Amino acid sequence: MITCVYCCHECSEDAQICPNCGKPIFRIPVDDTPDYNKLAEALRRDNDINQAELSQKQVIHIACIVLLLTLVVYSIFTR
Repeated sequence: MITCVYCCHECSEDAQICPNCGKPIFRIPVDDTPDYNKLAEALRRDNDINQAELSQKQVIHIACIVLLLTLVVYSIFTR
């Protein structure tokens, strides 16, 4: 069993993502002392993915707002 570093859920050895939280499973060899640099880099990569997701959502929200404002201005000037 592998423990998820995000939620501490016990996952199967074959799992690629945690069934509990949906985050990717990071495999850290048990016989070595933990390499915190590798773990920090993996967490940083996941954070970069979340930031990219957030940026896409922000672009969609801004585009919707611009579209709505355009429709409001158009409806005011065509009366």
